[in-house]
Amino acid sequence: MSKTITPPPTTPISEISATVARLRTTFQTHRTRPIEWRKQQLRKLWWGLHDNESDIAAALWQDLRKSEHEALQSDGIWLKNAIIDALKDIDTWAKEVPVTVDLLSKASSPSIRKEPLGVVLIIGAYNYPFQLTIGPLLGAIAAGNCVVIKPSEISEASSAILTKIITESLDPDAFAVINGAIPETTTLLEQKFDKICYTGNGVVGRIVATAAAKHLTPTILELGGLNPVIITKNADVKLAARRVCWGKALNAGQVCLSPDYAIIPSSKELEFISTMTTTWKKFYPSGLQSSPDYPRIVNSRHFHRIKKLIESTSGEIRIGGNTDEAEKFIDLTVVKVNDENDALMKEEIFGPVLPYVVIDDLDEALEFVNRVSDTPLALYTFTTDKKEADYILGRTRSGGATVNDTIWHGASHKLAFGGVGESGMGNYRDKFGFDAFSHHRTTVRQAGGWFEAVLDARYPPYLPSKLAQYRMLLEKKPNFSRDGKARVSWFGWLLSLGGGDKKTVVVKYVATILGLVYLKNQLDARRR
Repeated sequence: MSKTITPPPTTPISEISATVARLRTTFQTHRTRPIEWRKQQLRKLWWGLHDNESDIAAALWQDLRKSEHEALQSDGIWLKNAIIDALKDIDTWAKEVPVTVDLLSKASSPSIRKEPLGVVLIIGAYNYPFQLTIGPLLGAIAAGNCVVIKPSEISEASSAILTKIITESLDPDAFAVINGAIPETTTLLEQKFDKICYTGNGVVGRIVATAAAKHLTPTILELGGLNPVIITKNADVKLAARRVCWGKALNAGQVCLSPDYAIIPSSKELEFISTMTTTWKKFYPSGLQSSPDYPRIVNSRHFHRIKKLIESTSGEIRIGGNTDEAEKFIDLTVVKVNDENDALMKEEIFGPVLPYVVIDDLDEALEFVNRVSDTPLALYTFTTDKKEADYILGRTRSGGATVNDTIWHGASHKLAFGGVGESGMGNYRDKFGFDAFSHHRTTVRQAGGWFEAVLDARYPPYLPSKLAQYRMLLEKKPNFSRDGKARVSWFGWLLSLGGGDKKTVVVKYVATILGLVYLKNQLDARRR
């Protein structure tokens, strides 16, 4: 790609508070509430992405040397499809939802209204600068918010194109882009927002959460972690190696969902390493460094950080290990380590390096995973045994999980994306994004004066007759005994036979009654 994109100018710090105030004023005019206004913004954003596809690809090549195929797959077409689906479903998402309640509250027609939060701050990331910035923006727009967008200053070319798309496509009184580094971000975090979405590392995530707490601002924190790959004795190891290769090479390992380490049984080790080697040769037949399909590390600082990790390991490098500072190139590298105390097992690598340990016992492997990081953003397991997969999922935690592949649970724009514990809080995408940036406002519309006779039990003086009335109307009886065991009714027993399908159960119930009636009539006829 020959086009050179100039980085965006830094936003003057003196303008930041005024920008946030301007968006707050817009929100208070209720301009963003109509569904048609939200749809219009999404439609215009779709065209902004579509018309700038070549610039998106050029920016990602300049920042990460990402191929056009990978760039449009993850940051261009992916986002346009997400917008199309949001436009199709936004009317359903925004509908007021009736709620089933007790008898006394039923007359007040309780419901949940989906209302915008207000002014939202989205802080993007450099590794997927379009997807991880515009992705949450879609949910914020669909929910009816005003939004301040802070692109990552590390991916400079992408920040420039992001700024261009947003400023040219969206209502300038409702959406604004702030460019800059730590000083500008610090000033932004001093402002009051109604929600903050940050994607990045845990260190900065704690800074964001601390700043947000001063204003009681809720946050979505999309962080990282040491994502394990558990390959069991029952795995198709050739398939596992191929799919781990893809997950590790994607964006040169600069993916928050990238596999960070693998656990392999001794019986599968040699085949795994052999297949990894041959797979990378198939993926990059002209050689890794000369391939147009293999990205580079985003800048010198991150290059040296990853290089230092490779140099610091006490493990055995089985594949790769080569680096080229001039190109910010790091080879796809596989290292056999002894335990979790190795330098490569101490932090999220965020690069094309995969340490692995050999553990034969599955329970020991799960203990290892939970010692290293008990709440990674992703967990991957390879096994042909469904019960074994369920066993692993039932004894681990993670933001998301994929069985017999890597990355895939985070690949669809329709699925919730988010972490747990150290890997973050909250999630977004599609309806989950709409809900994340909405206030679910409980609303009741109480009946008029005619309903006072029913409500009389709630008013003083509290007479025994009123308590009796309350019990008669509202008190529910337990279907369980004092030892905590459930009591199953005749209908409940039939329900269990029907596998939970109520229609099936009703049919069976009616058929049973009719059958009993028929038998009784036959017996009566014989007696006569």
